[in-house]
Amino acid sequence: MPLLPSALHPTRLLEQLHRHPLQTYAAKRLVAGTALVALGVAFEMLSEHSAEMRREIGDWEEGRTFALGVLPEGPSIAVRKQGGRLVYLGRGDHEAPLRILFKNIDSALLVLTGLLAAHTAFAERRAVVHGAIDDVMAANRAMAVVVKFLFPGFMLGSLTKRVPVFSRDELKLKARLYATIGPALVRGFSR
Repeated sequence: MPLLPSALHPTRLLEQLHRHPLQTYAAKRLVAGTALVALGVAFEMLSEHSAEMRREIGDWEEGRTFALGVLPEGPSIAVRKQGGRLVYLGRGDHEAPLRILFKNIDSALLVLTGLLAAHTAFAERRAVVHGAIDDVMAANRAMAVVVKFLFPGFMLGSLTKRVPVFSRDELKLKARLYATIGPALVRGFSR
C-alpha cells in the first residue's frame, strides 16, 4: 500500500498547484520566503540545541556566512556562525561569500516544500553555488540536519539519502522545534 493517497502524491500536488488560477509569482515568492525564514530560524535553534548540528559546524571558522536564495531577485536569507553557533541574520543575502541559489522559483518551491530532496535538486541542476565547494558541501550537510528536524517523519524517506533514526532526546528537540516555529517565524520576519 502506498504511503500517500494518489491525490497527495507530490507529482499530483505539483500539477494541481500549477493549474490553480491563484498561483501567481507573488504567491510563490511568499511561500518560498516563508519557508526560507523557517529554515533560518531552524538553523539558529538547532545550532544551539542539537549535538549533531554542533558537530557539523564545529570546524567552521567564526564569521562564516552563507545565503540560501532564489534567482533572479530572491527571496533569500543569510546565516552566520557567531559565538560557536549559527545566527539567522534575516532576509537578504547580507553579501555572503557563500551562496546556494535555486535557478528559479519553481525549483525552489520543490525543495522548500519537501517535494524534492536538495541533493536531487543539485543533481538535476536546479541550483547553483557561489563560493568554495568544500564550504558549500559543509553548508549542505548542515541543511540536511535542519531537514531531518523540520520535516515530518513520513516525508524524510524521500528527502534524505537514509531515513534518520531519532533518539528520545532528538524527538523531544523535534517537538520543541515544532512548538516554537510559529512564534519564531514571526520574530524571523522582523529581521
